[in-house]
Amino acid sequence: MVESENSSPKQKDGASIQTPVMIDHPPRVFISYAQESESHSAWVLALAHRLRHNGVDAVIDRYFPWVEKGWRLWMSEQIEQADWVLVVCTEEYRQRFDGNAPPGCGRGVRWESQHITQALYDDKLSNKQFIPVLPPAGDEHCIPLPLKDFRKFQLDAHYDDLYRLLTEQPETPVPALGKIRYLPPLSVPAPAPPATPPDAATAPPLIANPYPGLAAFKPEECSFFFGREADTARVLERLETSRFVSVVGGSGTGKSSLVAAGVVPALRQRQGTLSYLRFKPQADPCRQLAEALDRALPEERQHLRKPRVERLRQALDSDPASAVANLLGKLHAPILLFADQFEELFTQTPPETAERFRALFEALRGDPSLSLVLTLRSEFMHRLMDWVGGEVFARSLVPLDPIRDEDRLREIIVCPAAKSGVAVQPELLPELLAAARDMAGALPLLALTLTQLFAHRDPAQGLTLAAYHEMGGLKKIVETAVADIDQEIDDDPALAEACERLFAELATVIDELPTRRTAEVEPLRADARLSDLVEALRAQGLLADPDDRHVELAHETLLNHWPRLRAWCGQYSDKLALRRQAEQAAGDWQKARAREEASGQALTARHSELLRWSWERQKPALEALLALNPHRSAPHDADFADTGLDAWRALQGVLSEPLQGFLAPEPLRLLDELRSDETPHHRREEIGLRLNQMGDPRRGVGLGANGLPDIVWVDIPAGQVTLATEPPETFAVHAFRIAKYPVTWQQYRAFVAAADGYRDPRWWDGLRQEDQPGADLWAFANYPAINVSWYDAVAFCRWLSNRLDLAENEVVRLPTEWEWQWVAQAGAQAREYPWHGEWNVMRANSYESGIGRTTAVGMYPLGAPDCWPVMDLAGNVWEWCVNEHDTPGNTAPGADVSRVLRGGSWGNNPGGCRAAYRNDDAPDYRGGYIGFRVCRGAPIEPLRAAPLNTVTLKR
Repeated sequence: MVESENSSPKQKDGASIQTPVMIDHPPRVFISYAQESESHSAWVLALAHRLRHNGVDAVIDRYFPWVEKGWRLWMSEQIEQADWVLVVCTEEYRQRFDGNAPPGCGRGVRWESQHITQALYDDKLSNKQFIPVLPPAGDEHCIPLPLKDFRKFQLDAHYDDLYRLLTEQPETPVPALGKIRYLPPLSVPAPAPPATPPDAATAPPLIANPYPGLAAFKPEECSFFFGREADTARVLERLETSRFVSVVGGSGTGKSSLVAAGVVPALRQRQGTLSYLRFKPQADPCRQLAEALDRALPEERQHLRKPRVERLRQALDSDPASAVANLLGKLHAPILLFADQFEELFTQTPPETAERFRALFEALRGDPSLSLVLTLRSEFMHRLMDWVGGEVFARSLVPLDPIRDEDRLREIIVCPAAKSGVAVQPELLPELLAAARDMAGALPLLALTLTQLFAHRDPAQGLTLAAYHEMGGLKKIVETAVADIDQEIDDDPALAEACERLFAELATVIDELPTRRTAEVEPLRADARLSDLVEALRAQGLLADPDDRHVELAHETLLNHWPRLRAWCGQYSDKLALRRQAEQAAGDWQKARAREEASGQALTARHSELLRWSWERQKPALEALLALNPHRSAPHDADFADTGLDAWRALQGVLSEPLQGFLAPEPLRLLDELRSDETPHHRREEIGLRLNQMGDPRRGVGLGANGLPDIVWVDIPAGQVTLATEPPETFAVHAFRIAKYPVTWQQYRAFVAAADGYRDPRWWDGLRQEDQPGADLWAFANYPAINVSWYDAVAFCRWLSNRLDLAENEVVRLPTEWEWQWVAQAGAQAREYPWHGEWNVMRANSYESGIGRTTAVGMYPLGAPDCWPVMDLAGNVWEWCVNEHDTPGNTAPGADVSRVLRGGSWGNNPGGCRAAYRNDDAPDYRGGYIGFRVCRGAPIEPLRAAPLNTVTLKR
């Protein structure tokens, strides 16, 4: 026993001032807070220390540097074990509690918020444990909505008041209790014997199954609906005072059945007539309500206009108040509108669509002829409170608890069979009752079990214990129901692949919880294996049709009790969450674009593109979508080495809008901009830098999986070239291969950093080696390497020749200038510039571009010869050639004489960028405008030729 430090003993004169408060154990307190800053965390830690010093067993995460079970389970256990939970309320905590924190941030608070919300619901909004506390600078608006109406404490000012509460020391002591008077018990009448079900032998041979399986009861099945009479009365009572009711309960508590088979028939019996409409929000609640109205209204004979459902949807969306008054006036009053599984508004409806639906929802709530009832899973209660407002929600709430008392469970088991003239074996009842009472969310599993037992009933004994045992009991009923289908899936790889594709359509993950997802049925029917699987699952009652166009899992319980589906959700939970984020963001982007187009805004004034994801977010989303569609693959891409782009090419043909437009890869869109002379130079520089920032996906500019330069080789045919020497000299060109791009900084750095690279003396035979490589300048990974001497470039070629798996008598080397010119002049076309026609300032990074430095390689694709895709042959950087300038035929490395430079650079005028222009520099010179390109072929053995028809270039 622990005695409070504030208690007082009896005075010596015998007068008692206050009996000490005796606590049989130190109160255990768990502190929930957001780790938003070091100062805030330090304040919370000081609070925990103070409480512990004062005899309170305070617990925070800082006391536990490592937990074996994982933080989520640890937090749940701490909350369950605590006598009190102090909720430290700050603006950051409230945002994380409401799920508005950035992705990956505040998971601890999010997990705790789900536990707190569920606990409040389980106690019917009676708070027995959670205390909002405000730090010194805290404000009441920081308190999460579910806790706003409860007592709060501003610390440190009200610390003593809080301490009194935690240690059970009230300011006003409670008087001692007198003795209880015991009265004799009243006599209890003997219980009536249970009703005897009709003899099964007298039942007709064909009897409809009275149990719904995993599906909800329908109004026409109300005669088989038992055990919810009191709950039906509570809903009816609430409807008398408020025309809006929210039936909130955990998964598997029978919310939908209560409304459809309990409330609707009771209202019809009470009021004589009733117009009944049911819809589920899905992705477009306005469209779903329009379809429900279309089914309820008289058939339309005029079919010349567009379909009535489209007109209804447009009216409901454009002017909700007028449309509701007009349309409901055509139905017989009273009207009950049932919004089933309303959590779909938060799980399947894009946020902007849900916000637009709010006006329609308010119009429905305000119509005097309509009663509106919705059902909601309890874990989404706080979202509905935010959406409709706490006061409105509180007035509408009818909480629905699981059925655990034996009397009602016995009615659910026995009475439908009895009405059908079928017995329930007495030995079966105790086992079924015990299993259903002890298992959370057991109602759908019980219904599925009873459905299977009825289908396999004994002609004489009805529903038997032997059949129940054969099925594996309540916990194994789903496995039993899908056993044959599971076996077929295991035996057929094509069916297994179809099963994963179906799961991807029917399941998603929200706040790390698996949730149902409604899928369009038409695309599923288009695939034979998928269609077969859908029909097999539907025949077992595991799939349901919410309307003619969609299909969904019959109940949430399948996500936890079908082992194959549960394992799949666990494996793909991150990818499912990414898909949902992408779908919602794509919807917001599409609507923003539509608004801008409708407003007539100029293209330059539109901001919807800011909503489109960057490649850093597009790539993982595309990879996640491909993982959810494992049957799709893309062929090898010669232009790109990127898993995100591979995923895009595999999915491009099957992604629907707006997802396809939203996820159109940013790098491809940027590269498309380069294929126009209208794209200005500064924009080309920006694109190169952005590609570098995201990790340039182009082949030929980076490294391969082996860490070596990834060179894209372009095959060049044989020919001959006349050089602009004095006098002109003609050289034969043998077939060879040349790099698509100049060597980039990332590729050159691989040589510099390799243990066998720049500092290995093997590559410098006959060359002059400096102690250090040239200085990094504009050294972005996809920019051309500069400050590279001729000696450096030759050593790089020797190193790469050694590292690559080359054919015999093949090397990597610098091109000769006649090879280089043959490529730049477009072969026998003998062009002045690589492109057709005269100088075009928009096709090269020259002095006229105004950039004043190098750009990423390949930023001027229209500057390449149209006969082969070799980039940057004009401008950007001068490129070393292997041969001497004054004696072109000499390619040997020994002589320390000037070597040829070709192509011009960022600092040259058009004349220096001509295909035939010759420049040179000392082989040891390193400059900010000199780089190099490599080729691949036989070692150089120059052969002079002087045919009569020599082609001479313009000078």
